[in-house]
Amino acid sequence: MKALYLTFGLCWGLALLGYALGVRPETPAYLVLGGAYTWTPGLVALLFARREGLFLPLSFRPNRFWLFAWLFPVALTLLSLPLSLPFAPWKGLAWTLPRLPEALLWALFLLQGLFAGATVSLLAALGEELFWRGYLWEKLRDRGLWPASLEIGLYWGLWHAPLILLFGHNYPDHRLLGVGMMVLFALALTPALLYAREKGGSLWAPALLHGTLNAVGGLSLLAVERTHDGLVGVAGLPGLFLLSLFNLWLRRRV
Repeated sequence: MKALYLTFGLCWGLALLGYALGVRPETPAYLVLGGAYTWTPGLVALLFARREGLFLPLSFRPNRFWLFAWLFPVALTLLSLPLSLPFAPWKGLAWTLPRLPEALLWALFLLQGLFAGATVSLLAALGEELFWRGYLWEKLRDRGLWPASLEIGLYWGLWHAPLILLFGHNYPDHRLLGVGMMVLFALALTPALLYAREKGGSLWAPALLHGTLNAVGGLSLLAVERTHDGLVGVAGLPGLFLLSLFNLWLRRRV
């Protein structure tokens, strides 16, 4: 598909250009690069959808599945913590702001993540969702949810490869392994995003899930020692295990 090739070409080229220009993680320039990288698929989706007459649902009519999309990442993050403990010792959050009680810190971080997930992180995630759960899903939906999820998840995971290899995105200490982990994570997460998109009736629903996961998922790494990128946190084995359980449940329903 031309739109897919164009998305990969533009995004991978953008990552290489940023790296060649000296952009590095945790800098303002990297935030700009990340924003451009995530919205390039969205712009490609809008261009090709208009050209091909495809409908990308963007109605803003929340229903109960939007609440699922908002809270699912919180459950995924919190449940990944005990599953990380066999591989990493507990730190808690008191080290981040020692003057505040641990319980208050958890409440503040979660509320902050929920707010960000429904605002700024939502808008950032929408760029990706317009393409992967928007345009590409419309092109592949005739194959059914599960075959389409496998194909979309594979492409979506590989799309992250330059960010991981060049900048250590999500897997800073195990970059090559991180590409494979990201593909597995994208494969595991895609059915939940498509479920939110279909039941929510709009691309805002998967964008809400995706944005909130980006906003709260870091808690799964703050509260434990980061002993190995692939063994702890939402984007490691704990998250893959939990998403696999969800997909087994979902498989019985759709």
